Amino acid sequence: MDAVDMELMRRPLENQMEVFESHGSAPGFEEEEEPAISSTCPSPALEEGTFEGSLWRDLPQDLIDRILAFLPPICLFRLRSVCRRWHSLLNEHGFLCLLSQLPSHGPCFLMARKDGEVWQRAHVYSYPMCVWHSLPLAFIPKKTHSLVASAGGLLCFTGLEGRHDELFVCNPFRQECRRLPDMHHMRQLGFVSMFMDKRAVCYRIVTAGDCGYVGSNRPAIPTEVYDSITNTWAVFHSFPARSLHSLRSAYCNGRLYCLTLSPSTVVAFDIDKGIWESIPVRMPRALLDAFLIAGECGRLLLVGRVGLYSVHQSMRIWELSFVYMDWVEVGRMPHMLFKALLRSSAESFQCFGYGSFICFSAHKQQRWLMHDSVKKTWHWFSNFPLLSNSSWKKVRGFFFEPRLDATLSS
Repeated sequence: MDAVDMELMRRPLENQMEVFESHGSAPGFEEEEEPAISSTCPSPALEEGTFEGSLWRDLPQDLIDRILAFLPPICLFRLRSVCRRWHSLLNEHGFLCLLSQLPSHGPCFLMARKDGEVWQRAHVYSYPMCVWHSLPLAFIPKKTHSLVASAGGLLCFTGLEGRHDELFVCNPFRQECRRLPDMHHMRQLGFVSMFMDKRAVCYRIVTAGDCGYVGSNRPAIPTEVYDSITNTWAVFHSFPARSLHSLRSAYCNGRLYCLTLSPSTVVAFDIDKGIWESIPVRMPRALLDAFLIAGECGRLLLVGRVGLYSVHQSMRIWELSFVYMDWVEVGRMPHMLFKALLRSSAESFQCFGYGSFICFSAHKQQRWLMHDSVKKTWHWFSNFPLLSNSSWKKVRGFFFEPRLDATLSS
């Protein structure tokens, strides 16, 4: 470390953070205004302390790296501007292996929108830190037209090439993006889902359908699965019986569960067998629209709005009983919150989540509603930048786990 670095190490931690910001954080990475949120939301606390320069000089480098690895990914991303050594950490194999062994930072939610031909920024809300953060997306190719999936710190985009789609995967924290190999069957993708396979330590992408040939006599195109370890697509001559919605699927217990459109039923893709199966479960009565959520400990949740008339509508949460193959109600949105979220019976909503957290948003809303199913709490969080000056329908929300160690290829 040079003299400037040592001077930074001598200062209290809070002063260090002020120095980092005054000298400029990572290009394009900004912290945004802290939103108003319930007082029960955790907030980080920094303690005053003075560190002697000799203490840091005598610490082994591997111990310093281990201390840095425990910082939130957002802070670690900013620390790259402190010195050359810390800037190169994110490219060192040993440090990335250390990061992969640590627990997740906590629930985060990512929203993104494309302005014209350019993806300007994504906005990430960190629930543990209670702040919005802005991530530049200018490195994403202009040909991409939709953000379709998120898993394990990675984002998946589709891009139109001629009359068929290509797929791109990126890590927005590392500012890295790569185009995946061509699929065996060229198509305009009707369904794309991405998930992390923790058993194989890789990510997989499932594609099905072809929205460019709806209603034609063309034979159904087989399902294809991408494996990041082999960097290849596997073809499975099986396809869902009905159209699927990419944003209404969830990976749970080795299966990819999906809701079909009109009528709403549940189908599952067995990753090991490579086949689609209909799930013999009856949907709740008067279900208007719904989403699937991968809950904690292998639970599959159904979140949906029910009711025939506006005064009797409600938002409910069910869990699938794999023993009795039936939906069991486990939660219900308070009526006052439901009326505040959906002001009209015809208004649509978005829903996404993972584990114990579920996030809701509705048309023309300037805030989001989050539910913690473990603590049984509900929180509004607002000041979402993209909703203040854009169409809600252009904004897509995803559960996002920021991981600096998430690589695009294994």
